[in-house]
Amino acid sequence: MKNEMEPHVMREITPLSDGDCFYIADRCKSAFDYPIHTHREFELNFIEHAEGVVRTVGDSSETIGDYDLVLITGPDLEHVWEQGSCTRKDILEITIQFTSDILPDSLLRKNQ
Repeated sequence: MKNEMEPHVMREITPLSDGDCFYIADRCKSAFDYPIHTHREFELNFIEHAEGVVRTVGDSSETIGDYDLVLITGPDLEHVWEQGSCTRKDILEITIQFTSDILPDSLLRKNQ
C-alpha cells in the first residue's frame, strides 16, 4: 500500500527523438518548481548561482553550493532540485539529455 505522504513521481517524456544524439536546454530561472520525476534518458545537469538548493537523486539528498554538476545515469532514477534556502533570481541551468546507446557498452561497464 502506498504511503499517502509520499510525493507523486512524475514520468517525464523528454523532447529527445530517435533521430537526436542529444537535447540541450539552457535556462535562466528564478526558482526550481519542476516536480520529482524519472525518465529513460541519461541527463547531465549543470546549475550555477544556486547555493541552498536541495538536490535529491534516488535516496541521496544534499544542499548544493553555488555550482552543481550531476549525471543521472539510470532509467527511472527519481530526481529533483528544490528551492530550499536559495534566494538567487539569476540561476543558470543547463541540461543535456541523451540515450545510453550513444555510449558504447564497454565504456559504461568500466570503473571511473
